[in-house]
Amino acid sequence: MPVGYPQDALVRIERLEKLVDQLYTASQTRPAQDVIRSAAVTIGDPDGAHIKLIPMGDIGAEIHLTPASGTNPTKLQADTSAGYPGEAALHIVSGDAGAVSSELLLASGQVSMRILDGGGDAGGFAYWGSDRARFGFIDGSNDNYFDFSGNGISRHYGQWEDFGSLASNAGVLSGSWTIASGFVGATVHYPSTMDSNMGPVASLRDGASNPNFYHCLTSSTTSSYDHDWSPSGGLGGPLTGKAGYFWSFRH
Repeated sequence: MPVGYPQDALVRIERLEKLVDQLYTASQTRPAQDVIRSAAVTIGDPDGAHIKLIPMGDIGAEIHLTPASGTNPTKLQADTSAGYPGEAALHIVSGDAGAVSSELLLASGQVSMRILDGGGDAGGFAYWGSDRARFGFIDGSNDNYFDFSGNGISRHYGQWEDFGSLASNAGVLSGSWTIASGFVGATVHYPSTMDSNMGPVASLRDGASNPNFYHCLTSSTTSSYDHDWSPSGGLGGPLTGKAGYFWSFRH
């Protein structure tokens, strides 16, 4: 008995082949991951140079950039905090948060850089805000920095190094000295001949309960200055011990 086929049988078979190909391709394709809720995604070699995207990091959304195996990553961290409600602050952190690291913070009205150790200030820092700027060194025990306020007032916190240990190119020398009774003056020598002319500003404290002298600076060079004194005509009295305090600047 003869068998009949539709006239478009070949066309139908071709369509079926295409559908089978499409079904096979779809079965071998992962669904699109346009949303990753919490798991980290690593791009590159996890044991070498790689980038890690972390939706839920230590403080917020993070991107870790690791240049090579065995190195700490540079972290880009976006977070919200009480200081900046309703907006994101960008942290760029280099180093291990549990050890020495450095941080750059960009936020509304604030830019800051600092050295950290275990999360606390441990070195140089700079801060620029909308009403204040600071820069210097902070570690909780040897703080030394400049502070510039929005009302035009500047301050220095810390100490000035003793003049006896400074080099010839130091901009400012400051210190103190003492001398026993009986002298009528003192020559204060700088630690070396300074690179340019010096401008000393000095004061004198008398060892007696009642000051009994006049005093003045009589000479100044790049290597020293002379501070002389004598009993006043009306007071008289012995030439008691003296203590001098000075600030001398290059100009």
